[in-house]
This record gives sequence, structure tokens and C-alpha cells, in this order.
Amino acid sequence: MRMPDFVEKRWDRMRNWWDRLPKLPRKWRIVRNLAVTALAAALIPPLLEWPCLDPYRAFQRLEGAYLLTPSRPVLQVESGWCTGFLSEGDSWITVGSVSEFKSTDRPLNLDRNYALLHQILPKKGIAVVLLPAKNEDDGAVIAVWGGPEEAVSGTLELDLKGISDPFNRGVIPALETFSAQARRREDGWFVFQFVPHDNHLKGTSCAMEMLLWGGPVFLSKETWQQPYRLTLTDGHGNKVAEQSGTLPPDQRLQRW
Repeated sequence: MRMPDFVEKRWDRMRNWWDRLPKLPRKWRIVRNLAVTALAAALIPPLLEWPCLDPYRAFQRLEGAYLLTPSRPVLQVESGWCTGFLSEGDSWITVGSVSEFKSTDRPLNLDRNYALLHQILPKKGIAVVLLPAKNEDDGAVIAVWGGPEEAVSGTLELDLKGISDPFNRGVIPALETFSAQARRREDGWFVFQFVPHDNHLKGTSCAMEMLLWGGPVFLSKETWQQPYRLTLTDGHGNKVAEQSGTLPPDQRLQRW
């Protein structure tokens, strides 16, 4: 099949233009080829949405698999080899984590990010969610959405019981209550930062320290559902809303 005349003429002009370009010496051709190879190696993985180089891209890719786009990042918490993410869409809230696993069996495997979606919740009413990573104080981070417009601050109490204690080969038997305060951010979210207790039962660990000790991958689904009590107040300290319940369960959604 013969090319159309106008295509053939354009091709001939392009080839003649290329032939008129000055030829590089051999060593400069080697430098050029190495530069092009390095540029391609840096650009191709992000263009292919390869998540191995960036935990947030791995989280975004999993959101996209469940059609949770477009979304806006709200909060990111990093703790060791795990990063917790909180994002929101126009009508939903997403909580996820990305854990990095280094395989000694496959040292050349660069895709070390293991992403999970822990909660997908409707963005209505008051939503209380646990971030799947510890803060700098070795405690939990809980984010709250919703409440009356006049609510400017809040107090959140969290009851922890039945938390695994791997250092003492059992569970923490006593009920421990933790409290944190937060002010409403400009984006409408309250972010409560919890701190472990300094003193606890002899021979046991603090329940707050153990809550996310093994990371979200090894956390049982039941451990997520801990009781809480939330109180929201206005600028004068008057109570404007309160809610009690349990933290939402772990849905543990993976890539299809």
C-alpha cells in the first residue's frame, strides 16, 4: 500500500532536515544516549503510575481503583514503615495506609508499597475515624468531620480494652481511657492527637502504645472498633453537639 503523496512529501522534508543536522562525535553521542536513558528511567515510572517510588501515589492509585476520585488530601501521618492517609471527596471520606515491605528474596523488586483502604464513609453527619499510623508521641490520631457550624473546639475520649500486648504475651486486661482536645481547622476537620499514659499497670504496656504497634496490616478488625465519646463546643465553651459510639470497622480493601 503506497503512502499518499502529501504524506510522502512531508516525510521526505523531515528526512532531509534530519540529514542536514551536524553529526556529533562518537563520545558526545554516548553522553547524549546516557542522558536520554537516565531521563527516561526517571520519567517512565511516574507516567505509568508506578507507586513504588511514592506512598501517596500508591494510595491514590488504590483510590482510583475504587472510583474514589477526584479526592483532596486532608491528613498524612508517618510512623516507621507505615504511612496513614486521610482524604475526602465531595460526598465521601477515605482512610488508608501504605506499608513498605523490603523483600530479601526479591531484592530487585522496587514495588515495595502495600496499600490498603481501611474506611470509606459517607460525608454526612459527624464522622470519627482512626488514622492507621502513630503520631510522634507514639499515640493515635483521630480525625472528626462534621458538627454544627458554631463548633470551634472539641474533646474526644477514647476507651481502650482488649488490646494485644506482644511484649507480655497477652492482652491488656484493664480498661484505659484517653482524652484529647482539638480546634476546628479551616477545612472543617478536627484532628485529635492522643498521648500514652506515663504510668500503667505493672507488667503491662500502655494500651495506647500498643494500639497500632504492629501496624495496620497486622491489626485485627475488632481492634479498630473502640468506644469513644465526643463533645463539641462553641467559642464561649457552650456544648453544641455530642456523640458516642465506636470507631468504624476496618474494611481492608485491596487492589482488585
